[in-house]
Amino acid sequence: RRGGLGKAIAAIAGAVKDIAFGRLTLLALVNLVLAGAISGSAAVAAIRYLVPLIPEADGLLGFAFDAAQFVLGAGAVVLALVLSPAASMFVGGLLFDFAAERVEKAIGAPPARQPSIVEGLWNGLRIAFPALLLNLLVAPLYLIPGVNAVVFYSLNGYLMGREYSMLAGSRRMSWRAAKKLRRSARFSVFLVGLACSIIPFLAPLVAASAMTRLTNRLAARR
Repeated sequence: RRGGLGKAIAAIAGAVKDIAFGRLTLLALVNLVLAGAISGSAAVAAIRYLVPLIPEADGLLGFAFDAAQFVLGAGAVVLALVLSPAASMFVGGLLFDFAAERVEKAIGAPPARQPSIVEGLWNGLRIAFPALLLNLLVAPLYLIPGVNAVVFYSLNGYLMGREYSMLAGSRRMSWRAAKKLRRSARFSVFLVGLACSIIPFLAPLVAASAMTRLTNRLAARR
């Protein structure tokens, strides 16, 4: 665990430097604007159009409908928070490889496989859908002070660590090998994902830099 902590901290520090000092600043701003616009627009649309569509029911189903109505009616801020990881991960899936390539050049990593635009779009959808589904399922918990922070950061830290490590790993190895590498460093991967979840609208660029650094370091040691 101690070694995993050191690897994660080094990777996160490199990512912060990349975003703060120019290498990934522009891509981070693009992700911030697009993901923020998607989350805000979707939240406003949901409150305006979806609340009247939720039916009435009894029992457990009725409780679920009432919870959904309450979450949607509570305001755009809560719903935008629920949607932000998925929106950010979708946009970031498109930008991930551009950012990872810049980081690879900076750290002297060997040239990696270049995914197509279609593959980038598919990656964005594939990592965004689980985040959207799971965040909607736990949305009522986001209204409970204290619990909301634990659930949000734990869930999205796990999701972001898992998915972004696979994107970084699959650039230079098979999907199966990338999964094996991810499992060998679960703690480091989760810590990087946790750092990403703290700033969801910048998460993909933090992940592109940090996971690229972490994956290359792990692969080189193996």
